[in-house]
Amino acid sequence: MEQREVNKETITRYLANQLSDKERADFEGAIKKDVQLKKEFILQKNLWSLSYSLEQFGKPLENTESNRFIFQLDQKREAEKSKLRVMRRLQFYKVAALIAISLMIGSIGMLILNYSEVDRSEEVFYTESYVPKGERSELTLPDGTHLLINADTRVKIPSDFSKTNRRLWIEGEGYFTVTSDSLHPFLLETPTINVEVLGTVFNIGCYPAEEEVEVVLEEGRVMFSGTNNTLVDGIVLKPGETAKYIKSSKELVVQQTGNITYVTGWKEGVFRFKNMTFGELVVKLERQYNVEIDVRDPELLDERFTGEVNSETVRSVMQNFALATPFNVSFKGRHITVTKRKNYK
Repeated sequence: MEQREVNKETITRYLANQLSDKERADFEGAIKKDVQLKKEFILQKNLWSLSYSLEQFGKPLENTESNRFIFQLDQKREAEKSKLRVMRRLQFYKVAALIAISLMIGSIGMLILNYSEVDRSEEVFYTESYVPKGERSELTLPDGTHLLINADTRVKIPSDFSKTNRRLWIEGEGYFTVTSDSLHPFLLETPTINVEVLGTVFNIGCYPAEEEVEVVLEEGRVMFSGTNNTLVDGIVLKPGETAKYIKSSKELVVQQTGNITYVTGWKEGVFRFKNMTFGELVVKLERQYNVEIDVRDPELLDERFTGEVNSETVRSVMQNFALATPFNVSFKGRHITVTKRKNYK
């Protein structure tokens, strides 16, 4: 067996408290001397911590026939940037399987882990998970915070995440139930704005292609920061309010939420929309069903719809739209083409 595999097995036994006193002392001494072994230990300890919290959370919602998971990693050294990115392919132990099962709802997916050293002196690494289009997932963090993750979303968790250092990065959409701790606020980072959270329940939508970052607060309190705009940073959102951060103008608009199910229905697989343009619907349907919708006639994008999509297939949904609006729809695999009818005005 290669030394690397021996180290990996030893780390697993160490985390599972299966080493003798002598073996534990020898291993802790080796970590202090071997930089690469220390990095490997930090990564696997992070995975172990996350998977333990997931095990406490409970069983996955659907499709749990698999009890093994393959992590795909790739190893590449970037000396000029002082960063290390490790990717390797391995069959991990039971804890890793728990992460895979708990994260994917509706199908067995793949968790991509980017193991990147952002500061060699502090040894902080990030575990990145991506939820692909057409799927949803959920995660419970070591501090007890629960996160539902919508399709086409990336989440990055630092290796030093703990009950006293609560920080997470997201790009996409998530529904957070944050464990209350007034002494240790939860910091949620996005590419454009940060949200400081106490004990709070809220939904955030921050897809890169969308012009707005939307935060809908159900309970608790959130405060905005990280924009370098004194008119935005420091604003506090109250329960029942919705904040929309406009990326182009860097303005924050706060208003009453109204019917929150139009925002959070995705948690139950329900998509509700009111007076929404077909162009906006196309983006959301592509994300929800993992399809490509090609609208050949731009004027169709301005048509507006109000309704609800539950468990219907994408074919059924598109055919219903076609009944309400004079356009034709054709299907070829995951590709959908929409064209206007001759009597379209």
